[in-house]
Amino acid sequence: MSAHDAPEQREAVTVAIVGLGVRGLSVLERLVSHAAVVGPAVTMRVHLIDARPAQPRQYDVGQPDYLLLNHACAQVSMFPSDRSVTRAPAISGPSLFDWARERDLRVADDGFTVGSAGRPATPDDNLPRRVFGEYLVWFYERLRAKVPDNLRLIDHLSEAADIVPRGAGSVLRLDNGDRIEADHVFVTVGQRPQPAPSAEDGSSRRLIGLPYPLPEQFASVRPSDTVAIAGLGLTAADAIFALTVGRGGRFDRTVSPERYVPSGREPRIVLFSRSGLPYRARPTPSPSVSYEPVALTRAAIDRLRARTPRLDFERDVLPLLLLELRVAYRRATLLRDAGREDAEAFLLGARAAAAEGCLATFADLPGPAEFDAGAAYHGVLTPGGTESAALADAQSYQRSIESWLAADIAQAVRGFEASPFKAATETAREVRDLLRYAIEFGGLTNASLDRFYSYHVEAINRLVIGPEKERARDILTLLRSGTVTAPLGPDPLVSWDGGSHAWTLSSTALAVPETISADWLYRGFTNRLRSLESDPTIVGAMARRGLVRRYRPESTVVSSIDVDGDGHPIGVNGEPAAGISVFGLLCEGATFYNGYLTSPGRFERAQFDADRAVAELLDKARPERRVVSAAEGSTQR
Repeated sequence: MSAHDAPEQREAVTVAIVGLGVRGLSVLERLVSHAAVVGPAVTMRVHLIDARPAQPRQYDVGQPDYLLLNHACAQVSMFPSDRSVTRAPAISGPSLFDWARERDLRVADDGFTVGSAGRPATPDDNLPRRVFGEYLVWFYERLRAKVPDNLRLIDHLSEAADIVPRGAGSVLRLDNGDRIEADHVFVTVGQRPQPAPSAEDGSSRRLIGLPYPLPEQFASVRPSDTVAIAGLGLTAADAIFALTVGRGGRFDRTVSPERYVPSGREPRIVLFSRSGLPYRARPTPSPSVSYEPVALTRAAIDRLRARTPRLDFERDVLPLLLLELRVAYRRATLLRDAGREDAEAFLLGARAAAAEGCLATFADLPGPAEFDAGAAYHGVLTPGGTESAALADAQSYQRSIESWLAADIAQAVRGFEASPFKAATETAREVRDLLRYAIEFGGLTNASLDRFYSYHVEAINRLVIGPEKERARDILTLLRSGTVTAPLGPDPLVSWDGGSHAWTLSSTALAVPETISADWLYRGFTNRLRSLESDPTIVGAMARRGLVRRYRPESTVVSSIDVDGDGHPIGVNGEPAAGISVFGLLCEGATFYNGYLTSPGRFERAQFDADRAVAELLDKARPERRVVSAAEGSTQR
């Protein structure tokens, strides 16, 4: 029988999604959409494997409202835009703000409690993470309601414990004893933390090595204790509020400046970090910061790579990024002072200068006296002054921190339209896809990649993913009240005193040394998994069976698994596993910027990758392709 005489076929494809968090739900959305497009010619069985589907712990619906999203609710959506998914139509639906408005969710006078009382939620509100968790559950049910007849969902309220290759597919074994044979497995389990160390000297009992869940991690902390918080970013901010507002304190916003009214149940809170620099406050979002980059472009990166295949971030890429910050600063000043026409004329001139290779000397760019892009990027506690003054002693350092925060909050309050400084620094977020293009899949030398993840990731994060401006103002209020202190300067020495059974923290950069004793040490960051084989989840099972390997096993900084450009993990034999796709923070290192929430109306790499992967697996299963393969004598799966 010829291929043209073959009867109509219905091909069955079995898929497993391990992990139904944000990334896993994006894959499910793509499967539902693609199934509707291919129609009855292909039937799909999709196994959903997660003990808490649509409820990753950071978005648990039971957590307190003072743990907020770091995104304005109008900037968050699980529904992809047509720009992100090109192979099957996007399922449409509301952003987090539209969803909250449909339910008439309101924000109470404290600024974070959400319920039926208070003012209506606005597009710029940073809503509680548990509200986003409720949105995820609703999104999950919305997808289930849209499942077409040729797709069947099979639920497994369990975790995947093992995976065994079988032919072109895999066999999964779950904790509950279920066994699943799958043609394709999506692993979207999120970041795997390094287990907290266990020491015989007693220090591990006073180390809070895993930052979440909150406030449960602080259950043993007494009001008379001192808690040292390592980190000045978002996780540290969560811990601060868990130990203050979470213990009954409140902010009195009827006075100016606001003041903190303690409950008496707060411990002493001491902040420190390696850099000693706070994260910058987030202004209200605005589309005014977006424009087509001038200096940091794909063409510019391609020209660099033509000279040397693997780039050095500091030598090659960072100068382009700092130039782009200067372009953004001047564009923002012109938008504010002269209008859009003059701003567009400036961009036209800047593009011409870039094409001629002379953008760095373009006369219209701001100089260091007006805007020092390097100082903004790297962080300077005393702009225009001397760092030695800030590091004279504990009091000088804390005063500098408070002054720095106050000045930055003032810029954030002005917003992107009125603050060229904030518009410029936001560029580091706007060009994230171009940074990916330069960095991913061996784009940097090994030494430069280590330096990028040990220094530059934090430098970029300090610019663009700090607490929103009201949250930053509350932290400043706590510092001024003395409830929270930051007396140690950058990179203090941390040691365990076995005699006093306490932590000792000693300054290393202050002219007048400072030492404090703390009952508890809280790691305000997540140590990523170092030993893949020791992980108790499916990640460890994949490593033990040789299905995955470390991207840079010799690196003490990069802990990513190795993946190819399509998201297939590369095994110890150097070959990609075509029947497995891994997305999310497990790949952070081989790929870049995996830990973010998707926004409505813009290109989102996470959704694009999911769309491409689903299209690939369904393309292999289409009956017309299978019939042609048989006619050509190819081996069928």
